[in-house]
Amino acid sequence: MKKFLLLLIFTVFSVAPTFFSISTPVQISSVYPTQEVVYVTKTGTKYHRSSCHHLKSSKFKTTKTEARNAGYSACKVCKP
Repeated sequence: MKKFLLLLIFTVFSVAPTFFSISTPVQISSVYPTQEVVYVTKTGTKYHRSSCHHLKSSKFKTTKTEARNAGYSACKVCKP
């Protein structure tokens, strides 16, 4: 009887992971679109990526949308 119970327990636990590991794919979507961070300068007319060599020490962080609304255009070197 003990052997039968051990065999039954072993069988259940060896087969159980296949039953419980079935998962449905989850699609993650954000409610708000992410806004790309860009940098502008005090005197410039372009917005840049943080790694652009045209940026000097006077850089200000903003979003691409806000930069466009403020009249800035994209840098032709770093193409943000």
